[in-house]
Amino acid sequence: MNFAAFVLTLIASVPSVAGQAAKFAASWATNPVTLVNIGSAGGDDSGDGAGELLATIKPPGNNKELLIGFSGVVNIVTFTEVSAKNGGGKGTASSEAMVNVVVKYAPTGTSDICTSSDSSIMTAAPGIVTFASRKQELSVEVDLEIICADDADDGCQLTADDLEIDGEVTVGLGLDTTAAHHFNFVAPNLPVGEFDVMACYTGSGETSLTDGFDGDATAYLAIHSRMLTVQQVKAVNSGTVDSGV
Repeated sequence: MNFAAFVLTLIASVPSVAGQAAKFAASWATNPVTLVNIGSAGGDDSGDGAGELLATIKPPGNNKELLIGFSGVVNIVTFTEVSAKNGGGKGTASSEAMVNVVVKYAPTGTSDICTSSDSSIMTAAPGIVTFASRKQELSVEVDLEIICADDADDGCQLTADDLEIDGEVTVGLGLDTTAAHHFNFVAPNLPVGEFDVMACYTGSGETSLTDGFDGDATAYLAIHSRMLTVQQVKAVNSGTVDSGV
């Protein structure tokens, strides 16, 4: 999937906010968006993303700021499994998935806000943030020796060189977590005009397995219910904030 072809339609209508001293817009979606889906070891799923329109907002006057909140329920599923034989070295299976979020805004009507390099498109502070991530790694190594018990009655007629340990050891680990996350962004010093505000997020994932070993690794990541908010505020990079809007 790509940004250009995958702009989601919010379940709630996206309001146009104007005319009041305090401005607020909120919208939400409940349809899940799958960003990473790797079904076997050795997979690489990078750059899949989506964009959602938070709001169209028209702040009065120059040098206004927007406080932009993005909340979402993130589901990450990772599985790793690896088998090792005695004396065969260490095998490792790994699985990772993450989603990054950035908020961008531009004059109303600007196309491809999430992907375009148009100079009119601006990025809300602090820029790209990692919204949720997991890296899972599982290693197994079997190194067993046959030794003679101190009280052996037969005197251990067979030496360790005469014997082999047959078979293999398989170890697996699967994790499935779902959690709600939130991050605030700020759009500072807005000029006069009407702006479309977009939440842009990309998922990436990777799975691997040591060459010569049996096993598997999978990764899955999706964003479920999302809440998107935009509010006019006064904001500063540091120092004292005047609470009067």
